[in-house]
Amino acid sequence: MTIDEYKDAILHNLKISGDCEAVEQVIHRSIEKLKEKHVHAYLVTNYLEKLKESLEELSPQGFDSVHWCNIKCAIL
Repeated sequence: MTIDEYKDAILHNLKISGDCEAVEQVIHRSIEKLKEKHVHAYLVTNYLEKLKESLEELSPQGFDSVHWCNIKCAIL
């Protein structure tokens, strides 16, 4: 799986996450899985940058404001 495919899977999980804790868990688990696979730190950073940039693809109108804020804060 490429970094972009992984990012897309995580974006999907963020869309369906229910609350602030779930959002943080999705982000935390995604980073931990990369570390378990001994992915170089540069690629983890690259993944997080791509994930942050992809937030623009998610419409804030499709989320309540608290959910949207949780996703944005967790990634930043």
